[in-house]
Amino acid sequence: MYRLIIADDEEIICHGIRDAIDWHKYGVEVAACVGDGLSLVKQAVEKQADVALVDIQMPGLDGLTAIGRIRQELPECEFIIFTAYEDFAYAKQAIDLGVMAYITKPVLKDEVIDKVMLAVRRLEKRKGQKQPLEAGDATSPVVRIKQYIRDHIESRVTLMEVAEHMQMNPAYLSRYFKEKTGVNFADYCRKIRMERAKKLLQTTSLKVYEIASRLGYQNAQNFATAFRESEGISPFAYRSGRHENRDQGNE
Repeated sequence: MYRLIIADDEEIICHGIRDAIDWHKYGVEVAACVGDGLSLVKQAVEKQADVALVDIQMPGLDGLTAIGRIRQELPECEFIIFTAYEDFAYAKQAIDLGVMAYITKPVLKDEVIDKVMLAVRRLEKRKGQKQPLEAGDATSPVVRIKQYIRDHIESRVTLMEVAEHMQMNPAYLSRYFKEKTGVNFADYCRKIRMERAKKLLQTTSLKVYEIASRLGYQNAQNFATAFRESEGISPFAYRSGRHENRDQGNE
């Protein structure tokens, strides 16, 4: 059984989530329901919580500060926050803390179940890995976003797709990525797409139009235009090695 902590200063919400769902059916037990941040930290550590549903605005200690303290003791715990506050600053701070999902009130039963089960799947996946994840890989959204883009760049990866994978609001993800990397999401995708294009040109015998199609371009002309804008040379010239001659001439 995975241990779930529910924290909300509104008792009707806290107990409602606990009692309205047959958690045992999902392999989950509610280890505690608390109404303030300090109790959340205490109970989460004592009960060794696996998943925590946390309200942001609570007395004594706000939910995000509490999550930060729990994270130091329970680095593997998955956090889901629910709040009526739709301000980006809250979501940004939650992302920095490695919060898995962000649910706005009023909370829907099915959405709670979906998010908790997603947390359980993530926990099970980590348990099944032979080597533990590095701390940065487990908690850094930027690392995970970049890796997903690299892994799916040939399928014309989109902001909506990455946001769904990361369980983030697309607008939040876009702003967060730009703030952390200094690069727009779309510009980063173009950069990775060009890196893949250069690799394919250098290491395969694929036709230029085949590479264009593989990377999601409508036709070879669009690909050639984008490639020239990025690299200052055509795909054909790059494949023939003229970029090397150009670089040597600039030395």
